[in-house]
Amino acid sequence: MDNRTGFRPPGSGGPAGPPPPPRRAGGHAFHAEQARRALGIDHEGPLAELRAPIFHFVVGALVAGIAVLARPQQVGLGLGIGLDVLLMGLASLALLAFDRLTCPREARPGLEGGALPTAALLAEAVVLAGTDQKPLWIPAVVVAALVIAAAPHLSAMRIAGRDSAWLRVARDAAGVATLGPALIAGCSSALGPVRGFIIAAGTFLTVVDALHTERAPRVRALVIALVVAVLVSGSVVPATRGGQAIGAASLLVLWYGLRGWAVTAAVPRGRRSLGPLAEYGIFVAIAGLLLAEAVRRH
Repeated sequence: MDNRTGFRPPGSGGPAGPPPPPRRAGGHAFHAEQARRALGIDHEGPLAELRAPIFHFVVGALVAGIAVLARPQQVGLGLGIGLDVLLMGLASLALLAFDRLTCPREARPGLEGGALPTAALLAEAVVLAGTDQKPLWIPAVVVAALVIAAAPHLSAMRIAGRDSAWLRVARDAAGVATLGPALIAGCSSALGPVRGFIIAAGTFLTVVDALHTERAPRVRALVIALVVAVLVSGSVVPATRGGQAIGAASLLVLWYGLRGWAVTAAVPRGRRSLGPLAEYGIFVAIAGLLLAEAVRRH
């Protein structure tokens, strides 16, 4: 108290009142950080412990190169398919074991982390089996190696809580690069009855990968991915009536829209918004128009 005036400075307690409470933190950034801590996600720890995907690049290059040597034209169709399946299994196990040993628990991709690498190997095998032109093998091998290398690392970053525009673009690009060759091959009349299976398998694996990185429950993710795979593969008949190129393009647009809807459906109900539903709905509508036009021209 000032003896001359009788006034007590604010915040000093006494008759003038208690000191003001400390300022509370607030804002979106504060609440997001609190939510991450409640979930056990810490940007500093997991991201600092994530290893550079050098091992993934080695596995991708090795597996993609062996797939060239094990192509059906070289060893026969039956043995070629068997070796491709073996390569898919070995690559997924190697990546899974490495991530389990090096990634922190909260950033491990898990079993579903091998979905996109497996789809990449499937696409490469389809390209190798479908053509003898070596210039077409080069992009197939490069894409497969890059996707095998990048996909688990991108999933680990997403699961660790680091999400950004470039990360989502990279994941979308990996999915398109993986499924594109499978759709082109699947719309070829040369493959006959197996083309539906190729399209369904590629669609299923890419959607599982997208839902896994969004932390969707496993059973729900598998069911949603299966539904999307059935819808896309079931559209192959009307799609191919407009030609291979138009058919593959329409199926790719349809897959992208349905994949976006699937990811949106996996988000908890309280966090859903109409914006993504409308955005991906535009792609589904465009795909529907392309399919309708292909049927009309036939």
